[in-house]
Order: sequence, then structure tokens, then C-alpha cells
Amino acid sequence: MKKMKRLLLSFAAVAMSMAVMGQGELRGTVIDEDSEAGLPGANIVEAGTTNGTITNAEGSFVLNTSSQTGEIVISFMGYEAQTIAFDLSSATGIGEIILEVDANTMEEVVVTGYGVIDVAKDRETPVAVSTIKLPEIIAKSGNQEFPDIMKNTPSVYVGSQAGGYGDSRINIRGFDQVNLALLFNGQPVNGMEDGKVYWSNWQGLTEIATAVQIQRGLGSSKLAISSVGATINVVTKATDMVEGGRFSAMVGNDGYMKYVGSYSTGMGENGWGASVLLSHWQGNGYNDGTQGQGQTYFFSVGFKPSDKHQFNFSVTGAPQWHYQNYTKNLSSYDRDGDGDITNEEQRYNSNWGMYKGEEYSLRENFYHKPVANLNWDWNISDKSSLSTVFYGSTGAGGGTGGYGSGYYNYGPDGQLDFDGTEANNRAIVNDGSEDWHIPGKTIGSYGDGAAVRRASMNMHKWLGAVVNLNHEINENLSFNVGTDLRTYYGSHFRLVDNLWGLDGYWDDNYNGDGFQETFPGGQVYTQEHEASPYLFWTDRNRETDDKLDYYNTERISYMGAFGQLEYKTGKLSTFVQAAVSTQSYQRFDYMSYSDPDLQVSEKLRHPGYNLKAGANYNLTDNHNVFVNAGYYSRQPFFDDLFLNYQNDVNEYVGNEGVLSLEAGYGFRSAYLDVDLNAYYTGWTDRQIRQGGDFDGDGERDDVAIFENVAETHSGVELEFEAKPIRNLSIRGFASIGFWNYAGDVTARLYDEDRNPIGGGDMILYLDDVKVGNAAQTSFGLLGTYKIVKGLSVDLDYRFYDRLYAAIDPESFDEEDHDGSLELPSFGILDGGISYKLYLKNRNSLNFRFNANNILNKQFLSQSDTNIHPEAGEAEWEGVNMDNRVYFGNGFTWNFSIAYRF
Repeated sequence: MKKMKRLLLSFAAVAMSMAVMGQGELRGTVIDEDSEAGLPGANIVEAGTTNGTITNAEGSFVLNTSSQTGEIVISFMGYEAQTIAFDLSSATGIGEIILEVDANTMEEVVVTGYGVIDVAKDRETPVAVSTIKLPEIIAKSGNQEFPDIMKNTPSVYVGSQAGGYGDSRINIRGFDQVNLALLFNGQPVNGMEDGKVYWSNWQGLTEIATAVQIQRGLGSSKLAISSVGATINVVTKATDMVEGGRFSAMVGNDGYMKYVGSYSTGMGENGWGASVLLSHWQGNGYNDGTQGQGQTYFFSVGFKPSDKHQFNFSVTGAPQWHYQNYTKNLSSYDRDGDGDITNEEQRYNSNWGMYKGEEYSLRENFYHKPVANLNWDWNISDKSSLSTVFYGSTGAGGGTGGYGSGYYNYGPDGQLDFDGTEANNRAIVNDGSEDWHIPGKTIGSYGDGAAVRRASMNMHKWLGAVVNLNHEINENLSFNVGTDLRTYYGSHFRLVDNLWGLDGYWDDNYNGDGFQETFPGGQVYTQEHEASPYLFWTDRNRETDDKLDYYNTERISYMGAFGQLEYKTGKLSTFVQAAVSTQSYQRFDYMSYSDPDLQVSEKLRHPGYNLKAGANYNLTDNHNVFVNAGYYSRQPFFDDLFLNYQNDVNEYVGNEGVLSLEAGYGFRSAYLDVDLNAYYTGWTDRQIRQGGDFDGDGERDDVAIFENVAETHSGVELEFEAKPIRNLSIRGFASIGFWNYAGDVTARLYDEDRNPIGGGDMILYLDDVKVGNAAQTSFGLLGTYKIVKGLSVDLDYRFYDRLYAAIDPESFDEEDHDGSLELPSFGILDGGISYKLYLKNRNSLNFRFNANNILNKQFLSQSDTNIHPEAGEAEWEGVNMDNRVYFGNGFTWNFSIAYRF
């Protein structure tokens, strides 16, 4: 018995000594390639195990390995991971490991909501994709609009920057932003009424975005959304994992200033952490009379009670106001009448003037749209996880304009004379001849030539939830199922913003009997309601007697379910995806109808669905190919169902059909990455709304409805990045599109009150006409050179060709029309210089200078009309000067200093 005990003890001692001999202590340091300094917080994991550690403040680590030999995986958010072999029998350290910034994927920037945010993975997800990472967003956004950070990617066209702060638009593959799915952290953002995106509501995105991924074509989102042209997936800040902060100041052209401060506690040992950001911006605007200002706030708190659960709550908003510029005839820019348009003349804006000694505009946009969301990630098991996000937003604001008959009162300088308008109002005499005249008061009306500035209010409340369950059936096969729920309540009405010297304004303009029943003799409006984004907490949904011209609301509810089956091996990745949805719409009109039963429209319901599938195959470690295909049946927008400011239903509208096919090739190496894609999109039963002046009253407040429109969009795209030497990076892109209307269409014209214009339907001969508002050919070349540690310069050049005007009904109502108007091609050169001064404890002082359109190139970014040159008529660069156009911005600049700690 004693011998047996001694034998067992001997075996135990041998086993323990073997285990100890198999373990070891591995040391190393992780270095940031750019700063050549240690990288704290990098993850070190022994391959094939859960054994790991993180680097300290100097970038060093010590890992107790489970074996004498093996591999470790080093990773850090925003950097390319590395796998390094080790052998403790010959050395206890592996020296320095240099990590490089990863420009190809953004999977690692997602720290919460990872099951909801559908990020395309390089050489795995079979879609055409471009990713803009945080360093580029910080460096190049400057004082530009958020869409501008996407302009250096294939098939992207950004225009209309001349409208005012936040009035940019983006087109991808010829599709406008109504037909692009915009997602913030996986949450749909496009307006539920009309699909539009107002970038002015998201001025703070450049401060809180950590990455932007443009998934052209179908995209990889599992939601029941109709990303006809592309999905723009914006990943924003959450609660930062590491303590730190940033203070920055920026100045730029035309009086631009911006100040930003942020701080994060980091995630503490108790699992809690918080981040906060505040900013303020203001500027005079590139064009005359387009000043504006705004703020951004962001607050996030995270909690990780265990390895299974992670929560994050955040709220952000960006209240802003800005004056606006609209398209106008080319001849209007020629202020001195010499037939030429100078760089200064192209800044002309006819919407503004002086009022009481200060700059003032007829057209002001003001809005505040705070958004809150709660993310919950639950790792149910090694094979199953559940991601849930609840989100909500409320919006308050609108846009101003003239109301009455005397607001287009121009002075000799060509600008609006608001003081003169007020003098005209004050000169109105109330002689008691009308019932609404008030003794001792100045009450004006349309018939008196009186004018006021009205505010068209667009208020809303939006709640939603996205839930996604992921389960791995085995090492190759997995599936996702989930739901997407949204409900939206909108309210639309007008208020008097400025009486311009009147004591009241009388009006009996109404579109039905509801207003007449309440106010049979019209209404005198005596209360001014300030157009301000900072009054969002007040109740703008006041009683009817405050509201002018119209008052209606709507309820839109959306329910969607989705599922995806994915199969992956070492070389092959495939998926099949399906989604179904139903959307209900109901309109309420309190001014057009006196009968409560008529104030409520019938409740409409439209089902929709989408199907898509794709596959990626890695031919070798360097080469891969992919294909995908899909079909969408997209529900109509609310604004397409109710056209005439009343509860009458548009019987001609139904679901739109979208067929998409795509194929691509990729090449990856240490020095060169290349992506080549080809695509085809067929679009049928589309409805288009086009604004303009169709009743001849000089106001562009009418609307044309094009029905049963068909389009085909096809093309090829190239994108590459090369590193011929260590300090030089070269990127490039090219795209050639063939975007055309397919067949003639029916059009209906409506005036500003949505009464039909003309004798009924008209035919627009659009077969084979070019789709406008985006350049069908574009290419760019970008270079960045690191001169010395911390100092780099970059140049970007883009060229645009085959840019056509938008469709206007007047130009295509006869078969022998001249086709789409092609605008002159143009090239733009941008550049920048960055310097990073490295301080102690990984603090740094960062300097950045951007110059955009360095050569001050004059170019037309957009035309709303298709008036071709005629003999004897004035032209500019071959374009008839009767066309209504926007010029793109000339030379702009900004300089910033940021302290990071």
C-alpha cells in the first residue's frame, strides 16, 4: 500500500513538472507604426486558447503561455491584426511588434450592437464596399459637409454644397439619397414620410463617427430596407474603452469657427464607463447670405456586468440654423451684365438682404433632432448571441419663406429690402371697410400687398427597435433571425415668424371647409413664433388659431422580419437572406375638413419584401471573386400616397420593383489592394416627385408626379490602394456608369395647393434619356506621404464627366426633344498637411491644414433644367444662361489644433 502511494506521488510530481515545463513567460512590446511609440491596450491572445492579456501604458506585455511553443495573435481596434510564432526554449521575448492601421475593414470598431450593425468583412461578405476610417474622417472632414468624406470612393457624387450649411446631397450609382439606405449603428434614418435625409440635422456626425462603410448595391444589412443604390453604414462613438479626451479648435474660410471638447472615463473595473462630447460651430457661409451656427452634444454610458451582457445608452443631437441659397438662372449670377461670371459673382444669393442693420434671409432652415438609443448585447452561449437596440427621436423645426404678396421686394443692389417691406406693411391703412379691420391697429392682407415671414413646421416623434438573434449550427453554418419595428408620428403646419411691422395679418387661404367652419370670416394672426432650433421643448402643436395655411398630421407604422442563412469554409462564404414587412399609413387633416369623420383618412397598408443571395470565393491568399443578386418590392412613401394636401388617396401608386445583380474581383497583397466590380440595377414602377414652376406664377412651389418610371443603372468600378514604399500610400478609384430611363412615362402637374394644372395627364418622352444629378464617369487619385515622424502631406484629385441635368417636364413633353443637358466636365484638387507632436504619456498635439478646390475651379454642380444652347442666346461654358443651376464651392480652407490626452 505504501509503495502504491509513493508511486502515485511520483507520477503526480512528474506530471506537475511537465506542466510547469510546458508553461512559460512571454514578453514583448507592441508599437504603433505611425508614432513609433508603444501602443497601450492592445490585445494579446495565445492562439487556440482564451488565454490572453493586454499591453500596459508603454505598450509592453507579459503573457504566461500554456505551452513552450505556439502562436500569439496581437490586435487593436483600427489596426491590422498580426499572428506571431514564439518558442520559449530559445528566447523568452519576441521583441517589438509593429501594428499598421487597417484601411480595409471596420469590423473591429464596433464595440456595442455588433449583431445589429451589419459590417461587410473583407474577402468574406460578397458586396462591393468602401470604408472610411476614423483617421481620415478626423483629418479631411474639416469644415465640409458630412457627405464630402465619402467623395473619394467609386460611383459617389456629392453636390449642392452651395445651398447652405448642411444642404449637401449625395448620389451613389446614379441614385439620390432618397434611394440610399442610411443607417446609424444599424438603425434606419431615412425619413418615413419621403425617404429623405437632411444632413443639416446631422452636423455633428463628423465629431462622433468612428467609421463609415459604403456598401454599394444591395448591401449586407439584414433589415427590410430598400437600399436601391447603396447602404451607408455610419458607426458612431459608444463608451470608449480607455480613459482619455480631446480638445480642438478650428478656423476656416468665411468666418468659420468650431470648438470641440470630449472626455471618456474608460471602462472601469466595476464594468461602468461614460463618454461625453460637446461642440459649437458658426460661420458666414461660402455663398452670400448663408450664415449659420449650431452645436453638437453626445453622451454615452456603458455597463458590462459580465462577459455575457453588455449595455450602452447614448443620446446625441445637433441643433442648428442656417440661411439658404437656391438654384437660379445662370444669367442671375452675372451681376455686372458683362456676359462673364466671376468667382465672386458665383456666390450670389437672391434670398437675403439687410434688416434693421443685420444680415437677414427670407429662407432659413432650423431644426433639432435629438436621438437616443439603448443597446444590449447578450452572449447566450458559445454558439448563440442576441443583440437588441431600442431607439427614439423627436424632431422640431422647419423652414421659413414669404407669405402674402409683397415679400419679393428687391433693392438696387439686387438683394431683398426687408426694411422696405416693413415700411410698406406699416403704410397700410385700415379704414374699417373690412370686418377684420381693427381700429388703431395695422392689419395687412394679401390684397393690401402685405407680407410676413412664415415658418413651415415639421415636427415628429419616432420610436423603433431592432432585434437580431445569431446562432452557429456548426463551425460552417449559422443563421440570423430578427425583427425591425418602427412607428412615426409627424405634424405639419405653418406659423407666423415675423409680422414685419404689422400688428396682425388677415388670411382666409384654406384648402377645404375645416378652417372656414372655425373662422368663417378668415383669421387675423397677431402672434409671432420665433424660428429657432432651441425651442424644441416648447409645445409648437398649439391650437388651430395659431396655425396658418394648413395643419395635418400622419401616423406611419412599420413591422419587418428578417432571416439569413450563412455558410462559411476557409475559402467559400455564401448567404441567403429574406425579409418581409408591412407598412401602414394614415393622415389626419384638421384644417381642410370640419366633419371629424372626414378629418381622418382611410388606413392604408402596403406589404413589401426583399430577397438576396451572394457568395464569395477566395481563390488564393491573394485573389477572391464574389457575386450577389437580389430583388426588392418596395412600399411607396407616405408623400406619394397623399398628393393634394388633403386625405384623397393617390390611386395610381403601388410598390416599386428593384432587381440587382453584381459581381466583383479582389486582390490583396502586402503592397497592393485592388477591387473591381460590375453591376446592373433594373427599377420599375417608380414614382418621382419633381418641384418647379409649372403654373407660370414665378414661384417654384408646384410639383410634377412622374408615374410608372423605369430605369436601368449599370457600370463598372475600380478601387485600389498601393504602398510602393513604406512612407508613401497611393489610392485611386474610377467608375463608369450607364444610367438611363427605360420608356416614356405619364406625368401629372399640381400647383402649390396641389390642384391639377392643365388638362390632365401628359406624356414625357424619357426613353433612353440620361439620369441626371450625378456624374456618370468619375475617377480620382489620392496620395499620402509621411515626410518624417508625425509629419505628412496628402493630395487628392477627382475628375467628373457626363454630368447631366435633372429631368424637368417642360423639356421632354415632345418626342423630338434634345435630350438631357450635359454640364461641363471638371476636376478638383484638394490637399492637406498634418503634424502630430508626441508628448508624454501618449498625449499629443495635432495640427491639420486642409485646402479644398486649391485651383479655385469654377464648375456647375447641378442643373434643374435642360435648356440647350440656341443661336443668339447667352451662354456660359457652353451652357444656356436660362438654366437654373448651382455652382460648386470655389477655394475653401480650414486649420485645426487638437490636444489629445
